[in-house]
Order: sequence, then C-alpha cells, then structure tokens
Amino acid sequence: MKHPFWIMLWVIAVESIVVTILLPGNWTQRVIEQESELLALRLGPEESRWVHDKARNWYNHSLIDSGFYTAVHNHLIPTEQQKTRSTGMQKMGSSWFTWVENRVQSAANAYYHVLTRFALFITWSPYFLILLIPAVFDGVTTWRIKRTNFAYASPLLHRLSGTVIVYVVIGLVALFLAPIVLDPTVIPGAIMITCVMAGLLFGNMQKRI
Repeated sequence: MKHPFWIMLWVIAVESIVVTILLPGNWTQRVIEQESELLALRLGPEESRWVHDKARNWYNHSLIDSGFYTAVHNHLIPTEQQKTRSTGMQKMGSSWFTWVENRVQSAANAYYHVLTRFALFITWSPYFLILLIPAVFDGVTTWRIKRTNFAYASPLLHRLSGTVIVYVVIGLVALFLAPIVLDPTVIPGAIMITCVMAGLLFGNMQKRI
C-alpha cells in the first residue's frame, strides 16, 4: 500500500502547486460556475443549492469566521495604512503584491471548490452504503460456499480488485482537487465500481486464513 499512498501524495502536491501558482486567478471561479450549471442539470436545482449551501457553510466556518483568511492576507499583503506609512516606497512591489493577492484568492476558490465536491459526495454516501453492504455480504457468502466445496478462489481477482479499489480512491482524490469541470455522475460511477470490486475482493479470499 506504500506505493499508492505516495502516488496520492504526489498527486495532491502537484495539483496544489498548479492551482496556487500556475492557474489564472479567475480560472477556478469559472470552473465552479460551469460545474454548478452541470450539477443543476444532472441532479436538479434543489440538490445543487444544498451542495453549495453546505460548502459555503464549511468555507465560512473554517476560513472566514475563524480569521484564517484574513490572517494570511494581512501577513502576505500590506494594508493601505502600511503602504502610506512607507514613505517613498508606497509603489514598491505593487505588482508582486497584486500577484500574491490573486494567488491567495485562487487558493481560497480552490478550497471552496473541493468542499462543494465533498458535499456532493456526501449526498451520494447513502447509496454507497446501500450498494456496498449487499456486495460485501454476497462476497462473504460466496467465500463461505467456496470453503465447503472445490470452487476456486482466485488470488489474482482478489489482488486485482483490491488494487482497483485503491486506485479508484486515488482517482477520486485527484478529481476532487483538479481545476476542471467534473461531471457529478463520476461519483456514483466510482461508487459502483468500488462496490463490485469489494464483492470480488471478499469472494476470492483464500479459503484458509
């Protein structure tokens, strides 16, 4: 499991760098707007409103109300009063501070974007349990039946299904952080693949443990 774990860390690091340094400041905002339209189209306006309300509450509570955003902004960018007190240097670094402010806002937008996707995942989580529990039960039942006869428990399928589950999780993390428009149907698709693979994983455990 160490190899997939490091892959996920690299994905998070690279996408964080892309979002905070390379992308234009309004890119994430445009993606959020386009994804909101797609979400309303796929799931309806009420579901879209719930997702954004939930994400906005988390965003305000963790970033705005906590004072974290203000603290970061004031630490990196001088206020007008500070510029005024810097006699003869009011214009020094103005383009730099504009770029930094743009990056801070871009990172904040990306954070809100991730929260909307996590809120969307929560809306699908009940269906995940509805599918996962029968899949695991079926897999365990199949495994128990195989222990009583000569049916073959495939170690290849067992290993492959576990690997697919791990990389589906990594793929979801990558998509959640990606500054691209994400179709909301990707999440239920990933859920279905995970549940099918979970059934195969349990159904092909070795007969002796």
